[in-house]
Amino acid sequence: MSELVSVVVCAYNNWPDLELAIQSALCQSHPPVEVIVVDNSSTDATAVEVPARFGTRVRYIRQPNTGDGGAYNAGLAAARGAFLQFLDGDDVLAPNKIEKQLGVFRSDPDADIVFGDVRHFQSLPGEAHWTDIERNDEDVGVEPFLQSEGDCVGSALGVLFRRRAFDCVGKWDETLYRCDADYFLRAAVAGCRFRYSPGGPMSFKRVRPGQMGLDTTAMLEGSEALWVKALGYFTEPAHLERIRFNLARARFLRALRGDRIRRRRAIALCSEARRTSPAAVPVSAYAAGIALIQLPGRRYLATSPRLRTLRRMMTRLLGYRPG
Repeated sequence: MSELVSVVVCAYNNWPDLELAIQSALCQSHPPVEVIVVDNSSTDATAVEVPARFGTRVRYIRQPNTGDGGAYNAGLAAARGAFLQFLDGDDVLAPNKIEKQLGVFRSDPDADIVFGDVRHFQSLPGEAHWTDIERNDEDVGVEPFLQSEGDCVGSALGVLFRRRAFDCVGKWDETLYRCDADYFLRAAVAGCRFRYSPGGPMSFKRVRPGQMGLDTTAMLEGSEALWVKALGYFTEPAHLERIRFNLARARFLRALRGDRIRRRRAIALCSEARRTSPAAVPVSAYAAGIALIQLPGRRYLATSPRLRTLRRMMTRLLGYRPG
């Protein structure tokens, strides 16, 4: 099989971290690799430093900021490889990631998407507040994606795609904040075959202030949009019931933890979540949620790093996964 791998790097104000991301793509143990850097109109040194430091070793594309999904689509259109890797500009690939995951593709010609473990690291000192999830080689399909609320595979960082997956599923949805979860769900619906790549972490995800994944309100809004979209293309009653369950949970957590939602809107969102799926928001959780929203200092409670442990405890008491 042709084994040219195209690595699409989404860059937006990531310099100097972007240099390490690009180097991690260029220094893979598997050749050949082409690296395409898609710059979403960065205002830092990216436009000067990337061409100056890497020259013809990378293809540099500058475009209006269309988010990570838009950068991925631009890179996909320019890519020549039979396999594709998508990398954000502040993250890092393990040096043998592509080699290991291509080995899985060789062992299973029917595989469309190979995923692996991702580990976190942070730019600043201080206590770690993340959990590294161990993936496995259990069946990955529509049911596991719905049951895991879209987190069955993780982010695109740990994944290597065969090009035919995009021929089958289509482009990334540039309108969604959680475009990776949306893509994997659509891939499962389309019948793409997922395989797990064992043997240690495939990639390393940076944790830093200001990144997309740490914006709780935006992530919950993104989850809500993800499940609203899914309601439009699923037809199986059991699937629709689970999607409404996930949608209700996203709305309920957004009401409790959204730091940019006024109290009146938060109460309305709680009621909306309860109507969407009473199973996801039972009476006890609904009553507790309304009481929490009424507390003075709700905004501080939802956002203060000092109260992160308390938020996680309350989330567990209400029957939700901590985030």
